[in-house]
Amino acid sequence: MGRVTDLNITGKDESAFAADMGMAHEFLVTAILIRLGFEVGVMQVSRTPYDLWLLAYDRPDGNSVSLRVQIKTVSKGGTIKLTGGTRGGIDREYKSDVKEYKYSTEHSDLLIGVDRNTFDLYLVPTSFLDDWGKSKAVSLLKPLKNNWDLLMNWNDEFIISLRNDLIQS
Repeated sequence: MGRVTDLNITGKDESAFAADMGMAHEFLVTAILIRLGFEVGVMQVSRTPYDLWLLAYDRPDGNSVSLRVQIKTVSKGGTIKLTGGTRGGIDREYKSDVKEYKYSTEHSDLLIGVDRNTFDLYLVPTSFLDDWGKSKAVSLLKPLKNNWDLLMNWNDEFIISLRNDLIQS
């Protein structure tokens, strides 16, 4: 009997499968957010630095806040890549890293990392990324794992408190 977390049972080429997995995770995150009761829209234009828009709340029963959301797959090694603008795969050749950029509040408001093995979501405000490198281990992001309170309290006070929790963990 199979499991919902089984991977690549057809044996698709790894580089092609990696691209498909990214797309699948966008759909999974969209479905999870809708199941939680949020309004979500999928970006139809692939040239944007975000994959979804999401209506969160500044406090429970508060005003809605529109967020631009970037979806990233957590690597096999347990890290989230915090950069965009490049594509992986053996069929790609890049002469420079000119197109690569690190995500910031200029690009999106929230980065959601999807654990490929458990479907856990790591909700990372992009304002946190300023002090980080090009990737972050999810073992350091436990306060952000499936933290739906962030989406119900998208305000400066809550985000600062969450950042402090992250620093202390």
